[in-house]
Amino acid sequence: MPISENDWIKIDYTGRLKENSKVFDTTMEDIARSENIFDEKRSYSPLLCRAGDEKFLIPGLAKNLVGLELNSPQTIEIATEDAYGERDTKKIEMVPTKRLRKANLDPRVGNHVQLAGRSGTILWVGGGRTRIDFNHPLAGKDLVFDVTIVEHLENEEEIRKEIISRRFPGINLEDVPIEVSEDPATISISLPNYLMFMEGLAIAKYSLATELRDFLDFRVVKFIDLFDYQEKTPTEEDSEAKEEEEEEREEEEDSTEPEES
Repeated sequence: MPISENDWIKIDYTGRLKENSKVFDTTMEDIARSENIFDEKRSYSPLLCRAGDEKFLIPGLAKNLVGLELNSPQTIEIATEDAYGERDTKKIEMVPTKRLRKANLDPRVGNHVQLAGRSGTILWVGGGRTRIDFNHPLAGKDLVFDVTIVEHLENEEEIRKEIISRRFPGINLEDVPIEVSEDPATISISLPNYLMFMEGLAIAKYSLATELRDFLDFRVVKFIDLFDYQEKTPTEEDSEAKEEEEEEREEEEDSTEPEES
């Protein structure tokens, strides 16, 4: 059954430059490693998005997902205007080098920097000034994406969990009690204490709240910092696992005892 516009889906993809087939991004770890673009700080897994929705993807990729079939690999070519647009010379600026140093940024050619909320690449440094290109690194490029829709999400509870996982990578959703109520539409999310020191936690909360409002029509989003010190009652599976561990330990001890002469 073809995917419709605004359907929630998860995709695997690999993006390449059309001019030389160089891979610049992928959701698959094996490809990232083989192409020497592996980043240990990110999580490699299928990407959550909505077909046709440019809030998640560049326009050319978003619109081309509509009508595709589940688990049917496709190759999609995307022209510059439907990707990151043409390069704009007005976005190449000269700034005082001391401004970078004040922001604890290394003014070195090739470095990527965040300055005043914008991302840029340093092109030149000299005479107390630094030239920075604030164009997107892929501006002016035609792109090619190898894409497979690996999952079609239709259950709202499942969609909620996937949206939360997207903002808190690696989180165990079994540790996250979620309550939903109506009038007004409210969602309460209890965050486990191990997230307290997560880098960018405030931004993640804000982004998640915005997405829950925009995509699932929640009017109130509550975050609860959860510190649960209750002693958990062992389950039957826990007890069986403990017994197996004890049996294995006894067997190991028996095997290491010296034989009597």
